[in-house]
Amino acid sequence: MASDGADARKQSGAATVGELGEEERQAFLAEWPPLSLTASSADYYFNSYNHYGVHEDVLKDGVTTSCYQKAIRQNAHLMRGAVVLDVCAGLGLCSLLAAQAGAKRVIALEPQPELVAMGTRIARKNGFAEVIEFVCGSASSLECLPDGIEQVDVIVSEWMGYFLLYEARLGDVIKARDRWLKPGGLLFPDRAKIHVGLLEDAAYKERHFDYYNSVWGFDFSVMQGSAHGEPVVNAFEQSQLISSAACVLDLDLYRCSADECFQMASPYQVTAKREGRVNALVCWFEIRFDSCHKPIAFATGPESSPTCWKQTAFFLNGTPPGVKRGDRVKGMVAVRKATEDRRHLEVKASFRVNACKPRIQYYHWS
Repeated sequence: MASDGADARKQSGAATVGELGEEERQAFLAEWPPLSLTASSADYYFNSYNHYGVHEDVLKDGVTTSCYQKAIRQNAHLMRGAVVLDVCAGLGLCSLLAAQAGAKRVIALEPQPELVAMGTRIARKNGFAEVIEFVCGSASSLECLPDGIEQVDVIVSEWMGYFLLYEARLGDVIKARDRWLKPGGLLFPDRAKIHVGLLEDAAYKERHFDYYNSVWGFDFSVMQGSAHGEPVVNAFEQSQLISSAACVLDLDLYRCSADECFQMASPYQVTAKREGRVNALVCWFEIRFDSCHKPIAFATGPESSPTCWKQTAFFLNGTPPGVKRGDRVKGMVAVRKATEDRRHLEVKASFRVNACKPRIQYYHWS
């Protein structure tokens, strides 16, 4: 007999660890500091992808790229003769992999004209000009697919960003899924998770936050609050992770909506593995290709092989709380995207050791 949780998962594409009532979730989502949007336009966001160094980092990522390569090559029978849509195609690596695996037709959807032109040349250079067609546009702006194609067999996309969701193109994937993926069609990848743990990094705290106490003989400590409000993307050592991990977001990409990603609040509970000081909550993500014949996955945490995505730390302002082995730390993580057409992302986190009073802190990306 299916559990209530399993029934709920059929109705929603997002699952979280722990129990959280709707009233409590809405209450946690309700309070945010005033929003100030400056230098954060969609034009700046999308144009940043014209810098080829961004693509170089991903192309050289042996973990991410090899996982996509294996997922497609090891399931070539699912690609053979298929019509494939590559959403947010960039320079078209996923399109090339799909064509190489035997796809009959690959539509590479990319909103940046410069990348469309370059990707078209790359496809031609590799002998796939008759299979891969680059289309300049997005899933929301494009009226229809070329040549009257109404449905595709497979959607492939490397849509992730830092913290999974920052600068992510997930909204485009969801729109493409709803518009063009045929019933029973496949998503590569089809599942994504965000995990959270406790981080000890006194050296980073001293270099980047305590530094403001004395700047060339002057007190700049008023800067510390703002500095703590910015998420930190960095590669941390496994030894710095001082707790177990908890999943705060589990997305079924076949069913999830954008709101489940960008208007979410989720509880977490982790257990300290050793004595230490908690300088930050650290988050990483996991990408899975589960619905294909040969499932494959990769993770970006401090206990995994390094990737270009690294980890994202949310440093705590004030005195770092101490924990002992076995201490339970509970809290909530909320994420919201202020407007659909901006890359601005806000994160809210609460933190409580055992029965102590909870601390709440806000973070923002622009």
